[in-house]
Amino acid sequence: MKKTLIYILAAACILTGCAKTVTVTSNQAAKRYLDAWVHVQKQKHPDYLWKQTPLGSWILEETVGNGPTLTEFDDSLYLRVNYTYYSLDGDISSTTSAKLSQQLGTYVENNYYGPQIWYANSIYAGLEELVKGMKAGGRRKAVIPGWLQTSTRCETAEEYLALADDKVGTSQIFDIELVEHFLGVSDWEIDSISRYLVRHFPSVYGSDPVKARADSSGAHGFYYIRRDAPSEEKELKDTTVYINYTGRLLNGTVFDTCVRDTAMFYGIYSKDRTYGPVAISYGSEWSDCKMGAESTSVIKGFARTLWAMKPFEKGTGVFFSPLGYSYSGSGGTIPAYSPLRFDIELVANPN
Repeated sequence: MKKTLIYILAAACILTGCAKTVTVTSNQAAKRYLDAWVHVQKQKHPDYLWKQTPLGSWILEETVGNGPTLTEFDDSLYLRVNYTYYSLDGDISSTTSAKLSQQLGTYVENNYYGPQIWYANSIYAGLEELVKGMKAGGRRKAVIPGWLQTSTRCETAEEYLALADDKVGTSQIFDIELVEHFLGVSDWEIDSISRYLVRHFPSVYGSDPVKARADSSGAHGFYYIRRDAPSEEKELKDTTVYINYTGRLLNGTVFDTCVRDTAMFYGIYSKDRTYGPVAISYGSEWSDCKMGAESTSVIKGFARTLWAMKPFEKGTGVFFSPLGYSYSGSGGTIPAYSPLRFDIELVANPN
């Protein structure tokens, strides 16, 4: 008990600055605090693993997966993960879990919840060390020191500790589930699209995802399915038409629509938005397609879908993220590296 009190007082002194006779860096002070925190928590939670990594993180819990092991970090490596981040006090700062978000009161109905895709070479050094050696389907929960939350790569724990304050973060607890790992995100996306096409459009693509993958509609990563025949086989160029549209992720989540009833059904209705057919202006090329009275630019996959259509046709465009929102995603509704589907119908001028 006496030792525990000493550690707690040491941590308190670091936070309040009472040790004025010794000059230390912020990282050194943070390390002293973290060491004291670990000492106290080991006594509170003896059920945790308390396995320290070579760089200084502490693995608290681990579930071994059944998939392939993540060994080396290749330049084209991507990770698909679920995560929850905690402060050392146990407060959740971020999560991919819908259930946890609902419990916290932070759930937003039309936001995306579920696995996120990370480019492996862009994650923190401490996260890289944590996930390396994991099997797909596995989970690790660990305390990662702030000085390992950096994009800089060093050889030793001491070198990380010596990093400048502006290159590091704050010690946190990371709960990571490695859903899968793969090389090349574009190939992964097109494989996902191929499986989606044979599942949802078997009359067009059959039952073989490999064949479906090859049946792109004139552009790599883009697929167009005619749903209802046009009134005439006439190309649309240098004209204005009107459309109804609905956009969704491949998991079925609807993120945008101009149809009022559809918006209400999927919980994305906004009283501040005007619903109804939207004007689309065509130019001489697919990339000239613009939306609305203000001629707003549209994403490439949406424009290619419009370009594939004829007067009063109804169709569906499915495309990979380089034709959509790529590595950045869009707000909380479209995560990074998301293939998208748009259902579009050309309709009469509402005016």
